[in-house]
Amino acid sequence: MKHLALIVFLSTALSIQSFAQTQELQGPFVFESKTIDFGNIKEADGPVAGSFFFVNSSGGDVKIENVSTSCNCTTLDFPLRPILKGEFCELPVRLNPANMEGKIFREVSLTADKVTYHLTITATVEAAPVGLEDLYSSVIGENVRSAALEYRFGYAAQGRSQSQSIMLCNTGSKAVQLRAESSNPFLQVKCPYTLKPGVADGMIVTYNIPVEPQNYGQTNDIITLFIDGKKTEINISLSAIMVDDLDRDDAKAPNMQLVPAYFTFSKIKKGRTAAKQCTIVNNGKKDLIIRYVKTSARVATSLKAGMVVKPGESLNVSVSMEAPDKEKASAEGTVYFITNDPFRPQKEIQLMLNTK
Repeated sequence: MKHLALIVFLSTALSIQSFAQTQELQGPFVFESKTIDFGNIKEADGPVAGSFFFVNSSGGDVKIENVSTSCNCTTLDFPLRPILKGEFCELPVRLNPANMEGKIFREVSLTADKVTYHLTITATVEAAPVGLEDLYSSVIGENVRSAALEYRFGYAAQGRSQSQSIMLCNTGSKAVQLRAESSNPFLQVKCPYTLKPGVADGMIVTYNIPVEPQNYGQTNDIITLFIDGKKTEINISLSAIMVDDLDRDDAKAPNMQLVPAYFTFSKIKKGRTAAKQCTIVNNGKKDLIIRYVKTSARVATSLKAGMVVKPGESLNVSVSMEAPDKEKASAEGTVYFITNDPFRPQKEIQLMLNTK
């Protein structure tokens, strides 16, 4: 039957050869089908395989010039040698359905003799069951897990209590007692006293930042867990950006514009200092106040905390960077600052330097 199918396909290909030659877009290859439908497959079963079949219906040998896929989940094998005139050829293809669910479409593009063929692979994927260990992949201690070990709180406003939840899961067979400590007095942590087996529950983290001039910028804090009274070796880190309690609905609020925000210093002699100037513009109707400024290593700036830009006015800011004491070296630097602009309280001036 396989030989019969091949004969039928070859005869069909030959019968349309003259028609194919009259259509420039048809190209040298005639495909049995340009679509592979794997039907219903399971993610848990792993990769599936199939093949595209075609005949070189041109008047000469043709080499496949390029093959590309729309996803790394798809691979295609093809001959590097020229496809002979009239040759029947198979292109094996594999699809890995990992992390897929539902109806999916993938494309393979094949170019030969300056003609590109678009081949389609489709399937309906049944996702693999997701267990607690998959959802909470970071082990903290014993059988207590979290989705991650590093979390970003976002903006933490002065004078306001703000809370978020970090989920913890007990993948063990018995209940555990939990207690948490924070490295920052402004950060309170409340975790479930008892975590039952097979259960996930939220640990509430709350920032209460006092209204003080020094309470701006990024804070990097550590949460230490105690499981059944024993301190875990692995901690959870939490970062937040301390800003003013800003009102985004204030039509008169300051509105900052930074021009430019990125500088490149090229061919700087080793050990020398290169400098540029940028401008901060206040397009709002209230004073723009610089609350906090921090520079990375080798970077200096004229921008200082406490500077004020009046509505409609601008401030020229100098930035400089010291080159590494090496030839053909590169370095990056930043000027990080906080303002009272409610829409963009955090901003960076980025610097790139290359030595001769």
